[in-house]
Amino acid sequence: APRPPVINGSLWALAGDQVSLTCAARSHPAPILTVARGRRVVATAVYEPQVTLLLEAAAPEDAGEYLCRAENQHGHSSLAFN
Repeated sequence: APRPPVINGSLWALAGDQVSLTCAARSHPAPILTVARGRRVVATAVYEPQVTLLLEAAAPEDAGEYLCRAENQHGHSSLAFN
């Protein structure tokens, strides 16, 4: 199963700022990575070591909990972040 995902650090964003978050996970075979907010997938990478969520201009409604999930045929792991 994939190792637990990691986020590229922490940051604060103000409304209007560009935000770029990277979630990475290692596994063999390579994972499918998704970033979701609630049930809505907002970024995905297939068989890649990382996925990037890019918000061109952050807005107050972008605040909240997100989930980065790494999965392959051996299992899955995930990490929640705000």
